[in-house]
Amino acid sequence: MVIEKWRIENFNGLTAEKTWLSLNDIEKQSSKNEIRARLSEKNQDKFLKLCSDNEALLKLARNLALYVGLQNKIYKEHVFSLIMNGVIDNLENTKVETLILAVSENLYPIIYAKVSGRPKGQRLSASLTWDFTNESLYSWIENNNFESISTTELNVKLEYLRKDEVGLLILNKFFDAESILKFMHAVKNKSLTEKAQLVDSIGESNIKIQLSMIDTINPAVVKISNKVKEYMGNIDIFNSGAPTYISIITTSLSAYYAKAEIQGQSAAYLVFCEYISNQLTQLCCMKIQCENEVWDWTKESLRAWSNKHPKDNLITLHTPTKETNKKLYLIFNLLVFNRIDLSIWGVPATGKRLAVFWGDAV
Repeated sequence: MVIEKWRIENFNGLTAEKTWLSLNDIEKQSSKNEIRARLSEKNQDKFLKLCSDNEALLKLARNLALYVGLQNKIYKEHVFSLIMNGVIDNLENTKVETLILAVSENLYPIIYAKVSGRPKGQRLSASLTWDFTNESLYSWIENNNFESISTTELNVKLEYLRKDEVGLLILNKFFDAESILKFMHAVKNKSLTEKAQLVDSIGESNIKIQLSMIDTINPAVVKISNKVKEYMGNIDIFNSGAPTYISIITTSLSAYYAKAEIQGQSAAYLVFCEYISNQLTQLCCMKIQCENEVWDWTKESLRAWSNKHPKDNLITLHTPTKETNKKLYLIFNLLVFNRIDLSIWGVPATGKRLAVFWGDAV
């Protein structure tokens, strides 16, 4: 479909070029009308009623519309309508915990839509495929000079990853860190007696030696370790005398070596990633504060934030207590893992049907 026609059909009435906070009442009403028109008859009045309580649902619905497009279709159904009707079906109120649960369980239709864009002046073979874990459809269109857009159904086969877990991957696109922490029921708090500081990279040389030995065997381990370092920076959360990222990588490497000796490289790499993922979850469940500003992992890396606040970061440990069989660590994985890395957790590569460990899917 020609790009301008496609753009109008998918984002008309949403004032997509503006942020939510900059919208006036007329623009918000326009978004509400466009969204309501794409809901089932039984959900239209419920949507208006829930929106009358506060603007949380309308803001969320507009963000979802910008993320997947209003008219994008799979199996003769609009992706947005499938998602939003599922969300509203599961809502009784607009508390943030309720909204997050409804969104996380109903975002899965997004994985079945393969959206391709042909750059201007290029052949069809040069088409790019939208990666929903990376950015919204609106952002993707704006950041690329496409001549045409097409959507096809992708018969994705989910095995290890469940439908109601797909949405966990991109919760940070719609909710901030404080809201996600509420969803995880983080009620056990403990303040550290010492304040976190930025320190020199003590112990880094030892890690470099270990990683150089692994690089020829499994360079993916080195890549992920470097991403952890880049994301965290040199903050010493527990006042151990060394940056916290060193402890995370060292612990994960120890697990890697132990597993490799017994079960080989594939099993060792999986364990390494699980250790990184679990510790990343713990990191993001900490409240790291300097004066009145709290680090929000949905907005920037810990390195970027701590560089702006180099001293006296107060740390509060939160213990997530939500009892669930969902893989909640998926919420944080994309902070250091990329789409291909996620194959070990059952997430297919962009535009692919299956997740295949150690590579792309077919």
